[in-house]
Amino acid sequence: MYYEECGAGDPIIWIPGTGLAGSMWRTHQVAHFSGHYRCITVDLRGSGQTTGGALPPTVADLATDVAGLMEALHLAPAHVVGLSLGSAVAQELALRHADRVRSLVLAATWSSTRIEKHMQRHFESRLYALENGPVDVYAQFAFWMSSPSVIDEEPELQAAVELELTAHMSRRMDGTAAHFRADLVHDTADRLSQISCPTLVVYGEEDRITLPRYNERVAASIPGSTMRAVPRAGHLVWLERPELLNKHISEFLGTQATR
Repeated sequence: MYYEECGAGDPIIWIPGTGLAGSMWRTHQVAHFSGHYRCITVDLRGSGQTTGGALPPTVADLATDVAGLMEALHLAPAHVVGLSLGSAVAQELALRHADRVRSLVLAATWSSTRIEKHMQRHFESRLYALENGPVDVYAQFAFWMSSPSVIDEEPELQAAVELELTAHMSRRMDGTAAHFRADLVHDTADRLSQISCPTLVVYGEEDRITLPRYNERVAASIPGSTMRAVPRAGHLVWLERPELLNKHISEFLGTQATR
């Protein structure tokens, strides 16, 4: 399992989204947090430079992979940050390997593809386009992850976001398809109440993938969780509004330091 680390201090595991490498966190989040934390970014099975492992994995399989890496690195309980598929992996990590998780940040998250039909249609459609058409046609629909406000009113930011997003997309199309299949079977709706670590749920107010109400459902299901919404941001909140996302994460992690 490929990983990179930077900085020193309490460890943070950064888990990427569907079809993305761990490098997606490098420019905005690792650069910000590595001054005070040991930041470890991972490439999930099926993406980036991680090799081996059967495809498609379940979300639970991916969580076990991350737990194995944490054991190999002899990490004490770590803060865990995941976005989209990474947030689903983080949920399973906290449920199945609670001793490894000090706190959770779930960005652009959801609880059950089976229940949340809008997400199910999204995953099915992206997977169909990926497996039945040219890759460039599949890629055209990535704009759905962007905030409508950014597309309408901030074209320079939109161009920069698209350029950076492309740089972190995995070149392994079989792996990306496997990630969508994992997304399709994610279901923690009946178990989220078992998560006992401090949890922050944070999302873009204009997210058209993991809809705000899906994030709110997760937050309502985890006892004592904190919820924050980022205005004028979509599913790509970590690229569109990194300063606000980092602020919310920093404030949340700061409260853990006093525990």
